[in-house]
Amino acid sequence: MRANQHSNTSSNGVEQAEVTPTFARPHPIPRLATPELPPVTPSNKTTLSMNGIPTPINVDGLKNEVDQIEETLRQSPAFLNEQQASPAISAPRNRISPAELLADLLTREQALSEAATKAVVFSPPLINRHEAGIIGRGTVNIIQGAYGSHKSRLAETFGALMLNTDTDARFLEFSRPALERFAVCYIDTERNQSEELPYAVQQIKLKAGFNLSDRPADFRFTSIKAIDRKHRFTAIDAFISHVRESTTLHLFTLIDVVTDAIGDFNDSEETMKLFDFLGNMCDRHNATFLLVIHQNPGTDKARGHTGTEAANKASSVLQIGFEKDANGNESDLIRLRYLKLRRGKRPEPIYIRYCDQTKGLVLADAAQVAEHVNHRKHKAHADDMAERLTSLLSEGPVAKGEVVSTLMIEFSAGNRIIRERLKSIQEQGADMYNEEGQAVRLIGYKDGKQEYYRLEPIS
Repeated sequence: MRANQHSNTSSNGVEQAEVTPTFARPHPIPRLATPELPPVTPSNKTTLSMNGIPTPINVDGLKNEVDQIEETLRQSPAFLNEQQASPAISAPRNRISPAELLADLLTREQALSEAATKAVVFSPPLINRHEAGIIGRGTVNIIQGAYGSHKSRLAETFGALMLNTDTDARFLEFSRPALERFAVCYIDTERNQSEELPYAVQQIKLKAGFNLSDRPADFRFTSIKAIDRKHRFTAIDAFISHVRESTTLHLFTLIDVVTDAIGDFNDSEETMKLFDFLGNMCDRHNATFLLVIHQNPGTDKARGHTGTEAANKASSVLQIGFEKDANGNESDLIRLRYLKLRRGKRPEPIYIRYCDQTKGLVLADAAQVAEHVNHRKHKAHADDMAERLTSLLSEGPVAKGEVVSTLMIEFSAGNRIIRERLKSIQEQGADMYNEEGQAVRLIGYKDGKQEYYRLEPIS
């Protein structure tokens, strides 16, 4: 509510302000386009509600209601006062009435009711590995890792996989639909444009089977590093919209790194806008997104509130990082973990290394991997234990004694070590996801005299 002031003169000659309260109503009531609705006939005058009971929908009545509401508001004193105060302002505001929203929701209900009467055929995964679906079509996905962990090179590997036309080529044994072509859109946020970004673009081209001088029509790339952060959403949307107009192929879009697309990665509101924006881009542009994000130093957590929300909203979350040797020093072995796969059961981690000869990532030697995995088991790593707990407790609570006994056998560790690791997982937390891809935490509780462990969803 605000006040309009009118000059008035008191009996002593002093000018005073007369205050007339008015409501700050936007200028003309907006008239936005009502969703196209079918004409009302006996055959389409009703639709099935979600519980299967026919519910009458009078579309003409809804439109009349919109008109009546708008006319009533136009005749209100608050609206008339606003018009008198600002007669020159007449552009409609971007507002939608409840009746218009209702009409849109009822139309959607009608379409959903029709779709729900038919068998749903899910699209095959966009990227597989050994028959396991890793990245789905039309989804938002994450690669997270510490500084220098080769997460950008992994993203480049996926980009080359999607751009590649040689069906016999192998990219860490990941595969994609062989008979379909894709457009790759690569948006960088942090590399310099004189050496680093051109080199990354070259590596994607070469790994995809092109020559250095080639300019593949289906490979588009740019940088938003020089654009003010407040304009980066608009810039990304504009570039992808432009690419979309030039091709009908499915867009595989890389953003490296995504936290640079917003002003503050600890701001929850900005983070929610980011993932709403990306989700809408998937639908509007027939696109799949693979986002690169940094981890907080010294932890397995992706950076800021953006990293937390990424774990919740993304369909797949991959983590890449160097492994430590027996002395606690970083080795040349790199572990790629599937922290979350919404499409199915998570496969075992894979081990890779950087190859200076190919300037890329290759699978590690099997003997080296076997030796390292055996060492990790004997050390009873908390990460490995947390991963095992997600399957061990997937069916529901299990007695603490049974959990400890199982882990002692599988990790070849003593009772004290296992209980210490379980306590650490409970108190410090770990990246854990159930089979539905929902983030969970380990909870210990008592039921009578018996003690149990269970996985509790994180809201």
